[in-house]
Amino acid sequence: MKQKIGLRQPLMINGKNYKELEYDFDELTCEDYTTAATYADSKALRASQSGKPNASIMEQNVSFHMYLGMTAVVAVNRELIDIADMERLKGYDLVEITQIGRNFITGRSAEPSEQNNLEKQSEVTPESTIPESKK
Repeated sequence: MKQKIGLRQPLMINGKNYKELEYDFDELTCEDYTTAATYADSKALRASQSGKPNASIMEQNVSFHMYLGMTAVVAVNRELIDIADMERLKGYDLVEITQIGRNFITGRSAEPSEQNNLEKQSEVTPESTIPESKK
């Protein structure tokens, strides 16, 4: 299912500024998935050579989450966007794309508006646990 991520800092791609990008995990192929893993492994190798820790467990691998989110954007925009374009994301936009990838890996595919809009949560009143006869 196609969804959109809004960008705080517009991303210039082929001479055009984008304030939002579409992504769709349903469009990911086996090659896309392994491409994201390869990019993440490449970054992890460089990080480990510099003494930085890396999580090799898929659910905790931030680099993999980031590249998986980027790859989901590329998957619906193959003619227009590539990973090199996505690597120009900055700041909070990187956090957002990483959260998208993490949510996919952990099986949470909630829409961004659901994740970020806590005030829309409904109030639930629990049912009484006291039997009717004792009330």
